[in-house]
Amino acid sequence: MKKSLLINICLFVLCGLVLGLMLIQDGLRAQENQVQKARVFAEEYPLLTDTDLYCSVLVWDKGLPEVQIIGSEREEERAMMVDADTFYINKGREDGMEIGQMFLAIEIGQPIPQLGYIAQKKGKVRIIRLEDRVSVARVEKGCGDIRVGNYLIPFEEKPTVIGKDQGYDSSLKPGESLEGQVIYLDTDFNIVSTGHWALINLGAAQGLKPGQQLTVFRHKKANLPREAIANVVVIDTQVNTSTVRVMSAREAVEKGDTVQVK
Repeated sequence: MKKSLLINICLFVLCGLVLGLMLIQDGLRAQENQVQKARVFAEEYPLLTDTDLYCSVLVWDKGLPEVQIIGSEREEERAMMVDADTFYINKGREDGMEIGQMFLAIEIGQPIPQLGYIAQKKGKVRIIRLEDRVSVARVEKGCGDIRVGNYLIPFEEKPTVIGKDQGYDSSLKPGESLEGQVIYLDTDFNIVSTGHWALINLGAAQGLKPGQQLTVFRHKKANLPREAIANVVVIDTQVNTSTVRVMSAREAVEKGDTVQVK
């Protein structure tokens, strides 16, 4: 009797162990499935960051903005303004300014013949106090160096775009789709690599939109086929130009390289 009871207990324990192992395996399979699903979803992600949208370069192809920074609260201590610093602009209540109004600070620099001027986005600012002809504003989210003399343009919230790096497509044939050129590199060097910004001579008038990706090509020798060297994504479009960021590259991008719409 005791022997039979012992055998039953052993069988019960063994069954429990088997059941436990089965449950663990099921749990591991479920976790693996979740990981696989996560990998699938992770293939797509926001292509454009806030830094891309509000701190990058662009071609300013309009007249000079009317709103300008004319002084700062700590101007005698340092030239550069950072988050939470306050400053003064040349427009006030009688010019239509309102408390809480948001602007994007930009610096307008050197000209690009027939296209406009190189401009650098400096970050978001907000009006916090009004006088008749002067306003006080505060840096909400700066890109590092807002200064006296910078211009302000109305702030527009820009949506990101969900997608994935499509890579540089070597199968594109010359003339098969819209082509342009790299006209400016946002760097102190003559080349840019992954993560850097550049400007191209295609824009909204040619049908480009934020989030669109283009392959960069280079002719290394005139008598040889061109080579696909990088993939870029459109951040912002003006009339005939766009800001792009290099997403992936096997060689550094240079001014004059060809860009082609996928």
